[in-house]
Amino acid sequence: MWYPGHIKKAKESIKKNLKIVDAVLELLDARAPYASRAYEYESLFRNKQKILIMNKYDICDQEKTEKWIDLYKEKGYVVLKTNLKSENIKKFLENKVAKHIPLNYKEKRAIIVGVPNVGKSTFINRFKGKKSTTIGNTPGVTKGVQWITVNKEIKILDTPGILFPELYNKSIKNKLMAIGSIKGDDVTKDDAVFYIFDYLKVNYPHYLDNIVEKGSSKENAYEFILEFAKKRNFIKKGGIGDYYRGRNTFLKDFNDGIFGRVTLESPEDYEQIKI
Repeated sequence: MWYPGHIKKAKESIKKNLKIVDAVLELLDARAPYASRAYEYESLFRNKQKILIMNKYDICDQEKTEKWIDLYKEKGYVVLKTNLKSENIKKFLENKVAKHIPLNYKEKRAIIVGVPNVGKSTFINRFKGKKSTTIGNTPGVTKGVQWITVNKEIKILDTPGILFPELYNKSIKNKLMAIGSIKGDDVTKDDAVFYIFDYLKVNYPHYLDNIVEKGSSKENAYEFILEFAKKRNFIKKGGIGDYYRGRNTFLKDFNDGIFGRVTLESPEDYEQIKI
């Protein structure tokens, strides 16, 4: 499902380089503020200053995500919000991030970490103004580490995406697949789509009316995807919707924020969702 060998090397690199940085920038997906920390942050980052950056804030349910922000702030984290599609990353680093990084060297140094596809490569590339790392939806595409010089006072160390080596919590898996952090086979993709459908049905039922025609079935995820496929003109012989094309497109559209502002978890549900 993901690449444990690459992730193990990434964690070893983080541990190796942690002693030469002053802070850890954790880039999170604002739609999954808990699930997108599916790595050993307490043991990995130890007593370093931790700054949580909620990316994709423009497509999250801001009311729900703000509750997570409040919770993390209560736990002592610095929490910042951003939308990489429109943010001037250089100014964001200089004006919002830098003041939270302690100065122990001749310049402020931070390491940036995050699960795959959370926007970390985009963060680096938009800041640099050129493609310095490979961007894609394939988890783990960024293989090495590199220093990024923001200005003479700030340096950022980029790292590959990280995750737990094993995930046993099915809800966390589904959320990570929904936000594009892990890939899957037919079974796990079905699980993720059914999870998203059930979540929208309970928490954002009006979005379902916008995704398919009113009057279409919204009781069964499989039938819903068939209707979605027909609306996208993914039709097989006999006028039946192509379920697999519909399912894969549904996952992509959700990850892209096409359906509306959604946050997949609430702090009130912590005991049920915790890893």
